[in-house]
Amino acid sequence: MKKKKRLNLPRMILTVFILASMVIVGVSVNNIFSLRAEQKELKSVNKQLLAEKAALQEELKNVNDFEYIEEQARIQLRLVKPGEILYILEDEDEESGDRGASDNSTDTE
Repeated sequence: MKKKKRLNLPRMILTVFILASMVIVGVSVNNIFSLRAEQKELKSVNKQLLAEKAALQEELKNVNDFEYIEEQARIQLRLVKPGEILYILEDEDEESGDRGASDNSTDTE
């Protein structure tokens, strides 16, 4: 009277189905979290790009203005009108650094 252990086929199929379902749900949840993180990052980048776009659109309004073009030419290219004399002065930071050291020594005397 030996009893053979019989594999319960429906029980095994149910176990495999449950395990497969758990794996699928786990992968799906992981994908959802990674997509939400990516969405948050893209929204941040989008906000920065919109701010940059607004600044560039504001500058574009000035590009066609003759006074703006003349001002930029004077600043960036150091252009002058005929008859004008261009004076190049030292930066204020350099002057104040040198002057600050000598001013402190005279104040202490």
